[in-house]
Amino acid sequence: MDKGGGEHLRFEVLGLLRAVRGGAEVDLGAAKQRAVLTVLLLARNTPVSRDQIIGAVWGDHQPSSAVNLVQTYVAGLRRALEPSRARRAPAELLTSVGDGYLLRVEPTAVDLDDFERGVAAANRLRAAGDLVAAAAALEEALGLWRGEPLGGVAGLFAEVERGRLVERRLAVLEERAELMLLIGRGAELVPALTSLVAEHPLRERGHGLLMRALCQAGRQAESLAAYREARRVLVAELGVEPGPELRKLHQAVLAGDNPEPEPPTRPMVLPAAEPVQAVPITPAQLPRASVSLIGRDAELARLDGLLAGHPDGGLVLVVTGPAGVGKTALALHWANRVREDFPDGQLYVDLHGYDPNREPLGAGEVLNRFLRALGVPSPDIPVSVEERSALFRTLIADQRMVVMLDNARGSTELLPLLPGPPSCVVVTSRRRLVGLVAHAEARLVELDMLDLDAAVAVVGRVAGRDGAESAALRRLAVLCDGLPLALRIAAARLAVSPALKVSELVAELDDEHGRLAALGLEDEDSTVRAALDASRRALSPLPARLLALLGLHPGPEVTAFVVAAMARVRVAEAQRALDALTAANLLSATEAGRFGAHDLVRVYTRTLAAELDAAERRSATGLMLDYYLHCADLADGRLPVARGNSVRVAPERPPAEVPKLAGSAEAFAWLDAEQGNVIAAAELAAEGAERAWLVHAWQLPYTLSRFFWLRADRSTWLRTTETALKAATRLGDPEAKFVMLFNSGIALAQFGRVDESLARHREALEVARASGDANAQARALTTVADMLQGLGRVDESEASYREALEVSRAAGSRWAEANAHHNLGLLHLASCRYGEAEKWLRTAVGMYREVGEQCGESTCHTDLAMVLLESDRHSEALASARTALSVASAAASPYHQAVSHDRLAVVLDRRGQPGAVAHWQRALALFTELNAPEADQVRARLARARAGTAV
Repeated sequence: MDKGGGEHLRFEVLGLLRAVRGGAEVDLGAAKQRAVLTVLLLARNTPVSRDQIIGAVWGDHQPSSAVNLVQTYVAGLRRALEPSRARRAPAELLTSVGDGYLLRVEPTAVDLDDFERGVAAANRLRAAGDLVAAAAALEEALGLWRGEPLGGVAGLFAEVERGRLVERRLAVLEERAELMLLIGRGAELVPALTSLVAEHPLRERGHGLLMRALCQAGRQAESLAAYREARRVLVAELGVEPGPELRKLHQAVLAGDNPEPEPPTRPMVLPAAEPVQAVPITPAQLPRASVSLIGRDAELARLDGLLAGHPDGGLVLVVTGPAGVGKTALALHWANRVREDFPDGQLYVDLHGYDPNREPLGAGEVLNRFLRALGVPSPDIPVSVEERSALFRTLIADQRMVVMLDNARGSTELLPLLPGPPSCVVVTSRRRLVGLVAHAEARLVELDMLDLDAAVAVVGRVAGRDGAESAALRRLAVLCDGLPLALRIAAARLAVSPALKVSELVAELDDEHGRLAALGLEDEDSTVRAALDASRRALSPLPARLLALLGLHPGPEVTAFVVAAMARVRVAEAQRALDALTAANLLSATEAGRFGAHDLVRVYTRTLAAELDAAERRSATGLMLDYYLHCADLADGRLPVARGNSVRVAPERPPAEVPKLAGSAEAFAWLDAEQGNVIAAAELAAEGAERAWLVHAWQLPYTLSRFFWLRADRSTWLRTTETALKAATRLGDPEAKFVMLFNSGIALAQFGRVDESLARHREALEVARASGDANAQARALTTVADMLQGLGRVDESEASYREALEVSRAAGSRWAEANAHHNLGLLHLASCRYGEAEKWLRTAVGMYREVGEQCGESTCHTDLAMVLLESDRHSEALASARTALSVASAAASPYHQAVSHDRLAVVLDRRGQPGAVAHWQRALALFTELNAPEADQVRARLARARAGTAV
């Protein structure tokens, strides 16, 4: 209900920006006031700070009165949106929140949300096999578009959002065409797809859809002609060949094969006289729960009562209590019990809030998982957390679902994950989450240890023992102190050993009672240690031994490869032992080939590790460090960028078996999966008492440096490099100190900390001079010159570059010489000496090619393109930029591909040729995926280009 006028208020952004009440359009005021509304509306139901509004509306040209103007525009919007509100009455739709504002909008009040709901419904229908209904749903959703989105709203912010919305519509248009092709209605698509391809000639998917539609219309020759035209445009505008999907489609048409994919395995729903109601797939992610839950009747009754008090949904429940008390078990049991009250499905995620060796899941990743579960294709998932949260709330706005957020650590990260009524949220946490109580009116359900009778019942049911041993069962329950985790572990020991008497297990636990405090629980409970010890003794020798060795591993997960290295066994043996530990509920398999432990079990493994012989601990830890150093070095060597130095990585005891790391793709995959373990290993080595491990402490981060650079992960790179520098300094090795000073300087420069970077590089230069390493001197001189140039000290910079050139020539280091030539070219470019710049850069290109440095060659071509562009040699500039993209693609470096696309767009834009927007779009996508700061610069250039086109 509209609070302001008694009639429903609706907002429209998929065309001219409008607000409509009761069929009449609301006067939204002047252009800047409409721009303020746009910012608030696109962030609907989320607070927006005043500074964010000012930045979005005025950009870099903020007037001194911007704060007052925003207040004026907000007041005008309040009058327009709530015309019946009394003059001094508080606003209800557009409210003040902190230093900003929040626009409250109903779930069905925005046409964009209706559109997204329609797309989500189509995705569910497609997943259910009803392609006809899915196509119809998309057609209905697309019918909501009335023209260019956010029409009538000016400004850079609006242009960026307009571009995003246009891209979203194109993706849905292509998806509808895909569905029409799958149901055999391609012939009727030909005119629309022909127009789509003409308007957006650089979208490969559009060309492919048109080719398939022409084939379904019996026009194979025209389909082949469409491919030739697609290839011509892509080569001419982007400098790239068609992708594998388009080439595969072309081959199928040439061979006379049916280019359509295999039909779906389930029957296709055909049009019928009566509409057929499709049943969409309903997410059912709740893990298996116990059929009965002993000793928690009071808590279950409280949960039932809270639900009964909220018949319209919108309930947020927090189940809280100490570790191992059974929070997840209670929450899962209740959530499964009330499934019928929430027929639209259940979503579940373990947030890993208390795992000491695993980063908690962020809201962005959780929303990514939920959106995919709700049928949103990965390419259509928004980038920002705010947009993902808005889309999530939109998709389930009218549905009754249970959303379970397990093992939460704090309140703030949960707020974007909370849907509105009528869904129910169940959170488990060791904390009481007072913030969630304050901001979401959450209700707490607190758990304590089980009473004695309930504890005995748990052991008896799990172990399958009768009342004949009741006295011993009660003693066992006392030893476990009513902690459900300890009770279940002890009971499992009895269940798998029928010959074991309860009294015998009690005797074992009693004997070890003095050592149980080593578990380190929050409440100093010591009984879980005894239960875990008993469980361990039931294992065969190798799994039992591995349980102790796992306590030496510093990272969040292990693989059979690292375990085999630490235990000096074959990988196959390690795999079988890990499987045995998983079967005993002491480990869990997190994904293919990776194993982790519950946080309590993790504490236990550390306790076991501390009890090992000192020599065995030292040996196993050294083998683990050698494994990661050897494999990280192998992976680093497969990356598409030269190392630029000759650091010798030679662990004392390399592993006998290693994962397959044949090319850059496998190297990237291994480093993506293992970077957390490698960093943890480096930190462990830096803290260790073994002097030999200081080599690992600096060489492990060294092997990750190129990976972090290519991934644009600058924060992690700087953090790990600073730690490695301390280790290298302690070690006293000139090479180690030089490398880490050099890398630290590079990492600092990435953050614009030029003065600090210069100091580090000068210190590295002094180390290189003292050791007589000419190659290192050349590299340090070059980076010193880079920093001097950044500080505007051009003459000093040029002198340093030329000294680097002389030193590298004398040392015979072609890589360093190429780098010096490259940087001298950039220096001349910055001072507009284009002829000199071109000479230096062309020489550098040849040297990079000679030493096989593809990333350097690609970057040099992008810089050469700018020299040629400024020299009004536009055709040569375009050729150089395309060469840069070709080399970057061959190197498989997403970062350098993004740089090349950006430079190509600049050249095309300067020449007034089409294609600039497409290249900027591709650069933006790549930089965004890498989380690189260059994304903001490209986004601004893209918006300006679109704004210029609109004018």
